[in-house]
Amino acid sequence: MKLNFHTGLRLPAFVPKFLLVMKLTFILLVTAFLQVSMASFGQKVTIKGSKVSAVQFLEAIKAQTPYKVLYAEEMLPGLTATDLSLNNASVEIALETFFKDKPITYTLTKNVIVLKYRPVPVPERAAEKNQAITGKITDSKNHPIGGVNITLKGTSTGTTSDSSGDYKLTVPDGGGTLVFSYVGFETKEVIITRNNVINVQLTEVSQKLSEVVVVAFGTTKKSSLTAAVSEVKGSELVKAAVPNITQSIAGRMAGIAARPNGGVPGQDNPNIFVRGISTTGNNGALIVIDGIVRNNISQVDPNTIESVTVLKDAAAVAPYGLGGANGVILITTKHGKAGTASLSLSSYYGFQRPTFQPTMLNAKDYMTLKNEGDINSGLAAEFDPDLIANYDKLHAENPDKYPNSNAQREMVKTNTPQQNYNLQLSGGNDKMRYYVGFNFFKQNGIYDPLVYNRYNYNVMLDVNATSTTKVTLSLNNAVEYNQTSPNPNGISYIPVKALYYSNGLWGESGGYSPIADLKSGSYARTKRNQGLNSISVDQQLPFVKGLSVKGVFSYDPSYTEDKGWSRPTYYYLYDGTVTPATYTKTLLGDGVTTLSQGFGKNQNFTYQGILNYHDTFGDHDLTGLIVAEARDGKSSGFNASRRGFSVNVDELDLGTSDRLNFNNGGSSGTSSQLGYVYRIDYGFKGKYLFGATGRYDGHYYFAPGKRWAYFPAFSAGWRLSEESFIKDHLNWVDNLKLKGSWGKSGNLAGSAFQYLSAYNLYGNAYAFGTGSLVQGSYVPLEANPNITWEKSTKSDVGIEFSFWKGKLTMDADVFYEKRTGMLLPPAITVPVEYGLNLAQENAGIMENRGLDLTIGTNHRFDNGLLIGATGTFLYAKNKLLQVFETSATKNNPNRSRTGRQLGTPFGYQALGLFKKSDDKNEDGVINAADGYNVTQFGTLHPGDIKYADLNGDGKIDANDETAVGNPLYPSSTYGLNINASWKGFDVNIFFQGAAGASINVQGYQTIPFRINNTNTSYEYFNNRWTPEHEDTKYPRSYASKSTNNTTNPINGDGFGDFSSSFWMKRTNFLRLKTAVIGYTIPPAITKKVSIQNLRVFASGQNIFTMGGLGFMDPETGFSQREEAYPVQKAFIFGVQVTF
Repeated sequence: MKLNFHTGLRLPAFVPKFLLVMKLTFILLVTAFLQVSMASFGQKVTIKGSKVSAVQFLEAIKAQTPYKVLYAEEMLPGLTATDLSLNNASVEIALETFFKDKPITYTLTKNVIVLKYRPVPVPERAAEKNQAITGKITDSKNHPIGGVNITLKGTSTGTTSDSSGDYKLTVPDGGGTLVFSYVGFETKEVIITRNNVINVQLTEVSQKLSEVVVVAFGTTKKSSLTAAVSEVKGSELVKAAVPNITQSIAGRMAGIAARPNGGVPGQDNPNIFVRGISTTGNNGALIVIDGIVRNNISQVDPNTIESVTVLKDAAAVAPYGLGGANGVILITTKHGKAGTASLSLSSYYGFQRPTFQPTMLNAKDYMTLKNEGDINSGLAAEFDPDLIANYDKLHAENPDKYPNSNAQREMVKTNTPQQNYNLQLSGGNDKMRYYVGFNFFKQNGIYDPLVYNRYNYNVMLDVNATSTTKVTLSLNNAVEYNQTSPNPNGISYIPVKALYYSNGLWGESGGYSPIADLKSGSYARTKRNQGLNSISVDQQLPFVKGLSVKGVFSYDPSYTEDKGWSRPTYYYLYDGTVTPATYTKTLLGDGVTTLSQGFGKNQNFTYQGILNYHDTFGDHDLTGLIVAEARDGKSSGFNASRRGFSVNVDELDLGTSDRLNFNNGGSSGTSSQLGYVYRIDYGFKGKYLFGATGRYDGHYYFAPGKRWAYFPAFSAGWRLSEESFIKDHLNWVDNLKLKGSWGKSGNLAGSAFQYLSAYNLYGNAYAFGTGSLVQGSYVPLEANPNITWEKSTKSDVGIEFSFWKGKLTMDADVFYEKRTGMLLPPAITVPVEYGLNLAQENAGIMENRGLDLTIGTNHRFDNGLLIGATGTFLYAKNKLLQVFETSATKNNPNRSRTGRQLGTPFGYQALGLFKKSDDKNEDGVINAADGYNVTQFGTLHPGDIKYADLNGDGKIDANDETAVGNPLYPSSTYGLNINASWKGFDVNIFFQGAAGASINVQGYQTIPFRINNTNTSYEYFNNRWTPEHEDTKYPRSYASKSTNNTTNPINGDGFGDFSSSFWMKRTNFLRLKTAVIGYTIPPAITKKVSIQNLRVFASGQNIFTMGGLGFMDPETGFSQREEAYPVQKAFIFGVQVTF
């Protein structure tokens, strides 16, 4: 390990020695394999007595060693040892001595002693004896429970209870343990005795206070947790049958909000935010997979996920220092479990289609609207009314001359397939456990040749090298192949222009053909191979009870190959004036073939040394953690492109040799980060809880003296349910806890080395004088030696409870965050002669406050029907407290960005549409002669938008700007997850919704003839202003974009859209995100063919939406309008088999 990290990151004086110690951790731990006793931890016992009972003997062992003892109560009565004298004897010798010649024997597993009946010797060749066990399973009210799984622990032998709760199971004679498990009840284990009847009463699950929750660098009990954390099990996520979990966690976990990025296969991962938007910079949550900071959450196979945990408040995220301010998402993958090998196979196949498809005008309605727009613009109508009246007949006779094109119908596939195949193998014993998973996923696009393939393999191996030493090896690899093509934007194709001719050739509209893009053979291909590999050694230290040391090393390589092939595109011009008609091939663009290729390599290394401590003494519970973590990264890449290929072969060396028509480039870099973490948690009597955690972090981005920072956090909790005034009087209260936290965290903003003056090289430039091409350099940006990371101060107060055996649960938190030091560019215009851009400064301040809530209920009915529901809600609203802005906006209360939400849209306040009654003199124009003395944009007519003159100066300009809507990202998100099961049937329904967001709906669907006479939709056609219909949604039509209604005259670009309240629409919605129905074939049938479990299911995704816009997907962003690749809905059928 190189202590300077190649980046000048200077370390405190004590660090080199500390890191040297950590570097030796693995060697020391491997050596420890040979030094630690496998059987008895090196523990000794002293027990003496003339007559010692079995209970006294075992209590003495528990008092003198860390061992726990498991046994059935009926085993011990009457067992004694006379004249027992054990002096400093090993545990194993003590057990052998006491149980010699007795019907009880034992096994040692880690720190657990399990007593069992000594097998009775049978004569050689005697047939194996079996024991038939019967019984009845009931709940706490003595109601029978059907469908309970009963298995002989460590084997595949098992059965299920019938509807009356009765069961029968034949097991080998000689003891063992029966495991009883059922959804909604605590799993129970019963040791088999000589009694053939075992009746069991299962306890309904309330809040599992002993449940372990994954947190930073470890786990903790749910009951002692004082931080704000949400968790969902992987078994819940896979119900949605989606390719990656980013598409299913929003709404299922309180505090999570997501925004889709369209529906392109392999590129449809939504942006995920924890507790909303908190900064002007990067708002993405930190991703941690199996304890290691990693980037790509979407590459993880959902089938391999054990749980997903979201860390939200300061106490939870402080251990991640400068990476934790935006929240942390922890993904824990599956491990193998001891027992008979289990093989699971699952597969699904389904179809997708866009959630919303615009209905564009046909040829007749297009011509009708175009004539109307021409007349409204003072132009002659383009199309003859007789042509419009007879168009259907003419089209039928000669579709090439009189087209009626529908690009959506002819280009977009409405049922594109997706398929998934998964295999999982797990098992092991007390010494070694394994989990192996393989997955293949394929998704086709709605256009050819879009396709996405992903291959995953996962290997998790846990080895108990000794009784105190555990080694874990994790290998996780994903190979992704993505092929796209130029986006064939045919949504606005003019219907009176031929998309296809009757002979299969394709036409054009305004010199453009979306079909030409698809027919050209052009493509863009990306292949990505990413590995997530780690090994850890966990050593318990026997000289201090509860103390252990762990070393972790991870190596994550990533390789990316890109290849883009752009071929010339053509269309065909129809000439019907000659006989026969001709179709002339016509070139689009410059006709030059281009090939570009790139290769990138990234290597990330993580080193962790972890010291853990946990012990309980009397009423006190103490947990401690110390971590030293270093992360290094290396990256390199190169790219090349060629133009002017004379042959249709996509190889670089076949391109032109002209220096002006090829280009090469490359780059490389290193990164480093070093941090020290501590955490202390203390509990008194299980009801008074305190925690302190923090991280001292250093990063190479910043200048010496600005690289290190300390991020502390503190938390406390009070479990009122453990107080006598509740525990002794309100037995329906399972858990009631108050909690709170305060602390700091950071966010890495900007880019590396902004504190230095940088030089960019520029090649292929003409040098005056010599006439040769030389490479030059320039300074792109000012240096800022004071630049550093953003700082976040978070406060959180929460309450959680569980009532009536878990029938009602809730976890709610109120939070506040203040983010300082946000990077902003100064709002100053400098002369162009200055030659470079001004440096960013850590000047921005923002606050974010809100509430997140999870509430759940479940109930089991006497007939076996189990129903559960969980609702989540998040409200998060930010406010800019300090930003750079010009005096023109800052000093105008209507225009000021300070004090408003980030991303608030500004524009003009619309007062509706002018009506015919506003034209007093009925000359078709609205102006001062009609009593309207405000100057807007261009000549005004009835049906145009009327704006508010906020400053009263008689004209509409930038000084009348004001907030006209909400930001794109919603302030409220919510979800409702409903589960039900009954007699083998299972149902899962998940609703997701959002509120408090707006979108500017100007686009092809709402503005006719927007660019080059492009088509529009029936959304506009049926809701436009006309003299006969004045109470409508949209303005009157024009031959092109209207200066007053849509074109932005301030920018003067002719294509920019007005930002006004008229076009800003709320996107509040509630969507049936997923629905799943499954049926598990009764085990009595499947076990006849050696199948332990067989389930078939059907599911749907994005099935229907309530609210929203009605003509556009409400989760569409500003950059993902109706002309972009749409969000998809899916319908899937699948099967799951376990052997």
